[in-house]
Amino acid sequence: MTEISKHFIDNQIDMEWLELIQEAKKIGLSFDQIQAFLQQGGTSEN
Repeated sequence: MTEISKHFIDNQIDMEWLELIQEAKKIGLSFDQIQAFLQQGGTSEN
């Protein structure tokens, strides 16, 4: 993989994470709730 393609992939992943976090905040989740969810492996306890 070239350095340019690796940079693009890294930026794309970063943008996807940013969008997911923004959506979570938009629906009212706190940073702590997002972090707890990710630490649980992405499972919900509802």
